[in-house]
Amino acid sequence: MEALQHVQITEHSIPFFPGMNNNLKPDIPVFSALPPLILADDTPQSEEGLRVSEEDYWKHYYEHPDFRYEWNDGVLEVKAMGDFASYLLADWFIEIIKENIKTFKQARLIGLDIGFKLNLPDKKASIRKPDLAVILASNPVQIEPDDRTYKGCFDICIEFLSDSDKKVVEKDTVIKRLEYCQVGVKEYFILDRKNKETAFYRLNSKGKYVKIVPRNGIIQSKVLPNFQFRVKDLYAQPLLEDLIKDDVYKSYVLTNYQEQCKRADMADHEYQKAETERQKAVADRQKVETELQKAKNMLEMEHQRAEEERQKAKNMLEMEHQRAEEERQKAVKAEKKAKKLAEKLQAILKESGQATAL
Repeated sequence: MEALQHVQITEHSIPFFPGMNNNLKPDIPVFSALPPLILADDTPQSEEGLRVSEEDYWKHYYEHPDFRYEWNDGVLEVKAMGDFASYLLADWFIEIIKENIKTFKQARLIGLDIGFKLNLPDKKASIRKPDLAVILASNPVQIEPDDRTYKGCFDICIEFLSDSDKKVVEKDTVIKRLEYCQVGVKEYFILDRKNKETAFYRLNSKGKYVKIVPRNGIIQSKVLPNFQFRVKDLYAQPLLEDLIKDDVYKSYVLTNYQEQCKRADMADHEYQKAETERQKAVADRQKVETELQKAKNMLEMEHQRAEEERQKAKNMLEMEHQRAEEERQKAVKAEKKAKKLAEKLQAILKESGQATAL
């Protein structure tokens, strides 16, 4: 696209002053004043609605640098631009579905506008780029690291609806729903950031989409094992760390973190148990020390009492000994006195006998 617009320049439009034409050569044209240059509008223009062949679509529009084109039976369609609220919803949903896939390793999550061709009835076809898609490990057609398109049929398609334009809403809620159903996409989720068009569909045994009815506000996928979530959480968007104790999510969200928390809890439990045992041992040791001190005190008291009894017995023995000594001395004195009396009596008797002899 050219940057400048060319403007035709006319001759003989400059006013002449006296004597001016005397200096002009007749073979030199006189030009008018140039108008200001006009910059051309180089904003990329959408080609939505343009009819192109499938070959031209793959060649020129599938990886278009400015627009996210899809191809609907020969007609270009532009995917609507998202907004920040839709980004937040998509970011939260992507986090939880990635957690499920990482935990159970039974599927792959596809994004980045990777499209797939839908061969529809009546020889019609379209090429769609779901915002997110899931390929189960059991799907016979897998995607390779260098693939920019998917040659099979996605097992789950997810579209994030952020536009209130009736045509855009109808494309996701009616047209794509019919197309995905016809080619056998097993589940189709429409996530509307305004929660007006949010809906969940699953193929039944007859190959028709039926709405997945939330049970207690919970959507459960039958395609992706153990994948479930609360519809209200799409809009509340709780932190993953807050979901690990929630029965709806704990089987697949942050399982490694849960295991670390479990080990940390077990270690803390063991520490608390060891600390309790240590405190019990300290209490038991203090109890033993108390009993030992009590026994020691009692032993000292018994020893002191025995010493007192021994001292008392000793004192009594000494008193008895002293009393016996006193009695002995008293007896000795009595004996001496009796001896003196006997001697005195004998002397008296002797004197009395002599007197009788006279």
